[in-house]
Amino acid sequence: MRGSWHEYCRDFLARNPQAPEPDKARVAQAAKDAIQSRVPKFLAYHPEKEGYSPEDHAVRFIVCVVADNMLNKLWSESDWKKRNVDISKAVYEVLSFLRAHELTAQGPPGYEASVIR
Repeated sequence: MRGSWHEYCRDFLARNPQAPEPDKARVAQAAKDAIQSRVPKFLAYHPEKEGYSPEDHAVRFIVCVVADNMLNKLWSESDWKKRNVDISKAVYEVLSFLRAHELTAQGPPGYEASVIR
């Protein structure tokens, strides 16, 4: 997931840090359709992203995470067939969490030397 997150940050979030999140249901459905139809726009190793919408970037993140985790056997083909939209929505929630954390992170906490008396 780390690679997909870095790609999302580099290609979208860094340029649009205040962009609103796209609609969860629409993105999850688009991700499901992209995986089932094997859409190169989202599945290519290095897709051309010129003209990508905020929704397209979210779909790309979900598609990559789902495909990677199916290869790693986190989800089986059977799981995907039974719960494809639910899985896509769950990955969308991870993306939302990461975005919220990224936008509110102020860096690691600082430490001050204390004086012991």
